[in-house]
Amino acid sequence: MTKILSTLILIFSSFSFANSNHEFSNFFNSFERLSANFTQSTYSNTGTLLANSSGTLLFKRPQQLIWHTLIPNEQILLLNNTTLWLVDIELEQASLMQTTDLTQTPLYWLINRPSDISHTPQYTHTKDKIDWYSTQQTNQLSFGFKDSTLQAITLNNELDQTILVIFNSVTINPNIKTNAFELNLAPEFDVLR
Repeated sequence: MTKILSTLILIFSSFSFANSNHEFSNFFNSFERLSANFTQSTYSNTGTLLANSSGTLLFKRPQQLIWHTLIPNEQILLLNNTTLWLVDIELEQASLMQTTDLTQTPLYWLINRPSDISHTPQYTHTKDKIDWYSTQQTNQLSFGFKDSTLQAITLNNELDQTILVIFNSVTINPNIKTNAFELNLAPEFDVLR
C-alpha cells in the first residue's frame, strides 16, 4: 500500500511540475492587453525596506505601456512603440528617455511573446502557493504566478537591492481607449528631449 501511495504521489507531483512549467508561457501568450494595480517595494541587500510605491499598470502589445505611480509621488512611465517618456506630475516635467536594451527589464517579457523568445524563464520553485519562474540574467529576474495569473515580479538591481512588485486586480484584455498611450500634457509642463 505504501509503495502504491508513493508511486501516486510521484506521478501527481510530476504532473503538477509539468503543468506549472508551462504556466509562464501560457499566461504571457494569452493576451494582447493587460491592466493591473501594483505595489512596489525596494529592499537593501540586508532585507531592510528602503522604499514603497503603488499605482496602476496598463499594457498593450506590441510596445505600449503606462506604469502610473500614484504613491508616494505621481509619476508616469509611458512607452509608445520606441518612445519612452518619464512624466513627473508634481514637477510638471516630461523627459524623453533613451530606450536602449530592454532585455534586462521586466518590460521585455511583456513586449515579446514567449514563443518569440529563445530563453524563457524556467520554473524554479513554489513558495506560499506562488509558482516562481526565473531568468538566467545577471540581475536574476523572477516572475511569480498564483492560479495561473501573474502575481509578482522580483528583480535584483545593480545596487544589490531587491525590487518586489506585487500585482492585484489583473484584467486580461481590458478595453483601452485608442489614445491612451499618447503623451498629453498640460501647457505648463516642461518637456525635456
